[in-house]
Amino acid sequence: MNNSPLVSVVIPCYNHEKYVAYTLSSIIDDTYLNKEIVIINDGSTDNSDAVIKQWIAQYGNKVSIVYKSRENRGICKTLNELLDISKGKYVLLVASDDALYGNTIQQRVEIMESNEKSGKLVLIGDALVIDENNNISGPSSMAINAGNKLKFKTDEGILTEMINRPSTVGPISFINRAIYDKIGYYPEDLSAEDWFFYPRAAAINAILFWDNIVAKYRVHSGNVSGHNISIKQSIKNHNVVRISIYRNIRWFPGLYFKLMGIKKLLKIQLIILKLNLQKLISH
Repeated sequence: MNNSPLVSVVIPCYNHEKYVAYTLSSIIDDTYLNKEIVIINDGSTDNSDAVIKQWIAQYGNKVSIVYKSRENRGICKTLNELLDISKGKYVLLVASDDALYGNTIQQRVEIMESNEKSGKLVLIGDALVIDENNNISGPSSMAINAGNKLKFKTDEGILTEMINRPSTVGPISFINRAIYDKIGYYPEDLSAEDWFFYPRAAAINAILFWDNIVAKYRVHSGNVSGHNISIKQSIKNHNVVRISIYRNIRWFPGLYFKLMGIKKLLKIQLIILKLNLQKLISH
């Protein structure tokens, strides 16, 4: 195991006092030994800091862990800071309300190691959906965004999916750090990362799909991208998507995929227009 590559499990935490201990425990439950946990408390206003410190005091001897608590800077700045602090060849990004599942890190390391020379730097799996009480409420997090697993069998199909609807919900991605040298760090002026990262990674054929359950994705009242959000928040979310698509179009190979990106961009702009009209009417 000493020759196994280091895996950095990076966790941005914001107001998840109820869930973060469950998240952390799921990481040490995985038997892969050469791993580290790097967690940043991004200015939580609840009791997350105390919960994390208590967990570290109880279980910190079982895993290498780096913990930092500071003021709120947003998800993308926090992710970039986590990348700078962490040391692993592989990065496993886990939100502080989600969890790992299935003892799969070793298998994912082996898959990535054997496919690295072919340019595959991101391995995508699937996740169970859980509720606020850790009960399983759905068999696939990809189904939440109507992901088509059949499309994930080819590079072209993956790119099509990522342009139209990244169905990568939850901590289902296993990332070779080298991908960031190719596509850049997360854009710190945006409040979400997925619409930037996955279409761009797919555009350079860097994504590989493994149809296996690797995590648990929690759906609860606090999800920013949930269905019960305000019109204002929905407009904000769609603007992030709009900006990300606009910046990524130049990455899409060939006229076909560029036109696909433009078509998606126009659809998002139309949704934003309708939401703004709805907001005006409601006032």
